[in-house]
Amino acid sequence: MERILYYNGVFAPENSVSITPFNRGLLYGDGLFETMRAYSGRVFRFAQHLNRLAEGLQVLRIEPCPPAADIERAVYELLDRNKLSDASIRLTLFRGDGEGFEPQNDRASSLLISARQFGNYRAEDYAQGFRVHMVFMRRNLYSPLSRIKSINYLDNILGRFEARDNNAQEALFLNSNGWVAEGATANIFMLKNKTLITPPADAGILPGITRAAVLEIARSINREVQEQTFSPEELLRSDEAFLTNSLMEIMPLVMVDERPVGSGIPGPLTRALHQHYRELVEKELQQSI
Repeated sequence: MERILYYNGVFAPENSVSITPFNRGLLYGDGLFETMRAYSGRVFRFAQHLNRLAEGLQVLRIEPCPPAADIERAVYELLDRNKLSDASIRLTLFRGDGEGFEPQNDRASSLLISARQFGNYRAEDYAQGFRVHMVFMRRNLYSPLSRIKSINYLDNILGRFEARDNNAQEALFLNSNGWVAEGATANIFMLKNKTLITPPADAGILPGITRAAVLEIARSINREVQEQTFSPEELLRSDEAFLTNSLMEIMPLVMVDERPVGSGIPGPLTRALHQHYRELVEKELQQSI
């Protein structure tokens, strides 16, 4: 069955959806996206994703933002039309069409929604953990793009290429001050002396939806949490570490540039937090996953 997409209010087979050559997302990377995960047909923390999208649109001065209720209805109808239950969903919002470097105020925004069967990560990935490679590029502390999900994703793509060239599943970005920032597609946490530490929002990171959920969970189980900067050396000397995003949830981080993190195997807190995370998803969605 050909996949169905949603584009500007219309559901249509993907081969019949066309974007003009003057779309500003194509010409300038002028837009945002959100990636969400559906479990048994329901999206986890839908409102938080839409809030982050709206905040990013304000930064880029893209108007108008479609009403949240309309986006939610479109997503669930799209899942139904594609007969998807466990799915990865992407919202892509462009400023619209128009040539010229400076956008015009009357350019209407365009919304594209796609969904596909979820199947990104395997049980052995969580059992073995991920390796990361510290890439050459840096997160720019002075750029607002480091804090939003811009569709100009080339730093992340190049970082992932560099990571794969070095036998790693994920890139590790430092920021322009040399502190650990994040992965190409994930936030990062480490455990040191029983304290869970993650880079703060002003460290050049995207404040992840899963990152926020992990902070909530850790505090709920009385785990000391700190949002503070740390160096690559401190990461290597940590007791354990992990990566987070909406699709992978919580992935153990076991090696940086061929050097082990902690014992070099997934740690007990990482496994416990992942179990708590899955329980939180079930609780909020009111269904077994």
